[in-house]
Amino acid sequence: MMAQLIFSLIQVCKKMENLTFVQNVLIFIALNACALLTLNIKKYGKYISFGLSLIAAITFFSMLYQRDTFLLSDLFSLDGNKVFLLKIVSLLNILMILINGFESIEKVKSTLLISYMFLGGVFLLGANELITFYVAMETIALVGYALVATSDQEFSREAAVKYLIQGSVVSVIFLLGAAFYLGATGSLSFVGVAVNNQELYVIAVGIFILTACFKLGAFPFHAWIADVYSNVSYGNLATNFFISKIIIGFKFITLLQILLLECDPHFQDILIRIIQVIAVMSAFYGNIIAVVQGQFKRIIAYSSVAHTGYMLMMICLNPDDFYEKQLISYLVMYSLTATGVILILNQFSQLNNKKDGRDILLSGFYRNKGLAFLLSVCVLSLGGIPLTSGFSMKYMLFTNYFKEGFTIEATSIFISSIVGLAYYVRFVSDLFTEDEEKMKLPKIKSRFSETLVHVIILVSIFTFGIAPSLFLGLK
Repeated sequence: MMAQLIFSLIQVCKKMENLTFVQNVLIFIALNACALLTLNIKKYGKYISFGLSLIAAITFFSMLYQRDTFLLSDLFSLDGNKVFLLKIVSLLNILMILINGFESIEKVKSTLLISYMFLGGVFLLGANELITFYVAMETIALVGYALVATSDQEFSREAAVKYLIQGSVVSVIFLLGAAFYLGATGSLSFVGVAVNNQELYVIAVGIFILTACFKLGAFPFHAWIADVYSNVSYGNLATNFFISKIIIGFKFITLLQILLLECDPHFQDILIRIIQVIAVMSAFYGNIIAVVQGQFKRIIAYSSVAHTGYMLMMICLNPDDFYEKQLISYLVMYSLTATGVILILNQFSQLNNKKDGRDILLSGFYRNKGLAFLLSVCVLSLGGIPLTSGFSMKYMLFTNYFKEGFTIEATSIFISSIVGLAYYVRFVSDLFTEDEEKMKLPKIKSRFSETLVHVIILVSIFTFGIAPSLFLGLK
């Protein structure tokens, strides 16, 4: 039934492929605004809202499907790898809407918030100047605060306030960086500018690096991440991975690569050294602290800190189309795999009074063998076990770093990833631990949309793990 509905919607949306980018954005906003207005209609409100948000998402994807370039002006453009990434995230947006479903008004509200976060990500990807960049970045952040605050966790509002305060401070600092950038170049654009003052320019780039570290949760700018992750619902946490990590990670890394090229070689070397130290410290700190955590959400949070360290080293590489594709592959596969872990943990937690302790996975294999197998594959992929996408992605990153001469840094990050295996293996051991009380709990069942996502994740993990050269040109 759901598959037929989606097929019908896609057929309708194919007729809308020739609409301009602006027209599609307006349609997207209008449909989601109508979804928000109809949400509180008695009896059928949540169904109407869900349907409108799904139509909006599919309509937007249909615009992207056969287009490779969207050029509004020199200040906003989507082309090449940006459009490719946007297509992937747009598909993930549709999948997340289906996963949330229409079982409750709260889930439909989350879906609407996700839609606006996605729209912010679209404008962040296309931004070629600081004003659009800042507005888009703050749109994503504001929706993120709302997703945390509206979660049904005990300390979610406290976590949201902490996140808001820290995010606001970083926002102000970013604006200060924009002022230095304007002073150094005489422009707010990232395209075709000349640096007139290297000292001011380096300060600006340094502030942008700090902002990227906060947004991605790198050490020592990670203070918000554990509290936020542990006090947000699993569904909203999954949203963070497929939008915040993918879009913000790609945009900041590729932008900083370009900005570093305009630095004086002496200053450039200093900034690269700072990035390398942050990357190595993030990798070690995240993996070590995750080992001693007792809550799965906090484990995921610190694992995220570690993986941020892995990918921050990409900033030190020169801009290259091939590297961009590899960065997209890493971000998407990591986010997709982490999302799989989060969604499965959510299914286990629902039968354990929504607890988040280690005991929720005990005897999991005996209650749903399929989910236990999938969770094992996902966590082992995050740990970098061969024949999984996690191994291919890490091999790709480390190969790039060694090739560019970052031997000490790459070796250090590799050692930290071995430390991280300790908590990934713990997931698997808990699943196969026999516990009489847990074995008496009901069998875990999955909805069609959840099963669909599980299959997509499983196929992706093994496809990229067994034959990565088909996608990345790895040898």
